[in-house]
Amino acid sequence: MQSRRWNDQTQRAPSHHAARHHARRAARRTDPPAWSGRRLCHPHPPRLSAGQEDAEFIRQAWPALDQGDAFTAGTRLHMLKGEARVETVHNDFDFKKGKFSGEFFWNDSVEATEYLDRHGIAHESMCWTQVGYAAGYASYFFGKLIVYKEVQCIARGDKRCRVVGRPAEAWEKDDDTVRFYRRHILAEGKPSALQPQTMRTTTLQQDAPSGRSHAEDPVAAILLEPVRQRLDRIAQLTDIPVLITGPCGSGKCMAARHIHDATHGTAAPFARFSCSEITDTNLLDMVGDQQRRGRKPARGEEAATTIVLEDIEKLGAAIQRQIAGMLSDGRTGAGDRLRPRLIATSTLSPHELASLPHLRRDLFYAFTALPVAMPALASRPRDIVRLAQAIMRRLAPAYGKTPPTLAEDAAAWLAALPLPNNLFELEALMRGAVLTAHQNPVTASTLETAAHGLGMQPHSPGPNEALTAVLEQAIEQGGFAIDDLNRQIYQMTIRRAGGNVTQAARMLGLSRAQFAYRLGQISNAGSS
Repeated sequence: MQSRRWNDQTQRAPSHHAARHHARRAARRTDPPAWSGRRLCHPHPPRLSAGQEDAEFIRQAWPALDQGDAFTAGTRLHMLKGEARVETVHNDFDFKKGKFSGEFFWNDSVEATEYLDRHGIAHESMCWTQVGYAAGYASYFFGKLIVYKEVQCIARGDKRCRVVGRPAEAWEKDDDTVRFYRRHILAEGKPSALQPQTMRTTTLQQDAPSGRSHAEDPVAAILLEPVRQRLDRIAQLTDIPVLITGPCGSGKCMAARHIHDATHGTAAPFARFSCSEITDTNLLDMVGDQQRRGRKPARGEEAATTIVLEDIEKLGAAIQRQIAGMLSDGRTGAGDRLRPRLIATSTLSPHELASLPHLRRDLFYAFTALPVAMPALASRPRDIVRLAQAIMRRLAPAYGKTPPTLAEDAAAWLAALPLPNNLFELEALMRGAVLTAHQNPVTASTLETAAHGLGMQPHSPGPNEALTAVLEQAIEQGGFAIDDLNRQIYQMTIRRAGGNVTQAARMLGLSRAQFAYRLGQISNAGSS
């Protein structure tokens, strides 16, 4: 990526004033968790994690979004949460070279304002939780530690808050803040998350609390309920590759993690790679030289015992050939501790994958002995409410809040949501609700406000009821050809979306790849 310079005029997020109002009210009800008496000594580690989690959500929910645009979306998220009104002074970045220099004004910072109102002038900058969040968000994209410092703060009498961000190595050699991050926050938090964003390795510490499996994470436990027995069965068969399919955010990687934990335990190395980024060179790194040479890892080395290949349909031909060769001659398989188990994931169904001309047949069949299909949340309305409650219980402490509950109207509103991006979308919605809720329990009105800020379209039962009536009438009058109905639905949707495949797919609750594939099948059938 070429070096990018972002220097907007002051950026404004949707519903900023409403979000800010709720954030101020919430801040007045409870002291920020990282304050010690009247001083905030260090950035709170969960805020670093919160920044990383938000960055990961942005990349996973919108994988086609330009990396630079996804990175700069962090300023808009900051404002959407009502924490400050961000004004960019300069934002220079080059992901390839790992270079970054950013400077921002945080106008009307809630954190600093609340401290000033409660305690008067401070002797140091007070926006530590926001600084920690910014550091976590930027560090995710660069795959290394990015340190932000607040050089001006209204809590200490400055006109407005000003922050500067740079890579850790760009600050002074013995900088106290950098040393604190490395010695305490990274040592106790998620150091393994700071890896190149395009080839990120996922460890247990990134996905679940230390020492706990995904099965013990309430969110993962609920999400995996429909396939739990099948996953446990697969875990007992330690020598077979696995294919896990399902829509975006349905829990495919959580399912892979469950298989890994049940087979090898939570401490064993676990790695995830995007198939679109795998090359001949990093494939060797992925599998590990020690496995090719038939030797045990040297002291200090760890070979991944499970490797997840995300979006297997995006593998290049040469890499497909190499992986198929490994599988056919026994160079992988968890029966040998030197050989990793391979798990592939895809948003396409096995039938759709089998129809792809560029996907090798031998590779496809090697992964489909016991395929796992993760259901969409739209088919699990009762579980949506349970997941929402579990997400709020998990997120609230990280933001210094008491976990709220859901009012009856909020539960009914959630159960009717289509959620095409499943858990990714639900987590973003509930994060917004936790941050902006000014009452407990959370009401449907609060959820609607958060959904509007995210651009989500709440579900209306009217059209579905009308569609049911039309179908019943057609069946009573002699029925119809299902292929003709499908053709009309897809063609009508693409016309309605003005030819925009992504928008049309969202209307039907499908991924873009699924919609494009099915539309192509219908077009081919019509032409023949």
